[in-house]
Amino acid sequence: MSRSLTLQRLFLPPVAAGLAMLLQVDSGKAQTNPNPAVRVPAGERVQLSESQKQEIFKSRHSWALRDNAAQMAILKDNERCLKAAADIEALRRCRGEQRKELREVMQTTRSENRALAQRLGIPMPEERGRGQGRGGKRNPTPQP
Repeated sequence: MSRSLTLQRLFLPPVAAGLAMLLQVDSGKAQTNPNPAVRVPAGERVQLSESQKQEIFKSRHSWALRDNAAQMAILKDNERCLKAAADIEALRRCRGEQRKELREVMQTTRSENRALAQRLGIPMPEERGRGQGRGGKRNPTPQP
């Protein structure tokens, strides 16, 4: 036991110092961006012209109004479905249909957002795979 403690005391400071140097070198590499038109470093924003800002606002405003109306219609349909449900399977079908319809609205907005960004020449962040969102990996099966 005392030998392992002695080894830990002997090697810990140089290993910690080497690790600190590596982390500093890697963080310097992460801040450099060889091709800024293609990729934006994390935490930085793209500089937009006033016309780009105005076009983005108009598009997002119309999408928000449209999506809000679509979501309200989906909720009303779901309410009718829930009221008509006679068993647990009917409740599951109602919820599944609601999720499917909300997902379609979200996918439509995403594709329009990508098209707008491409038209304006704005780089988009890379798409995350399934289960790599804010909450971490939710799907333990490997993705091809």
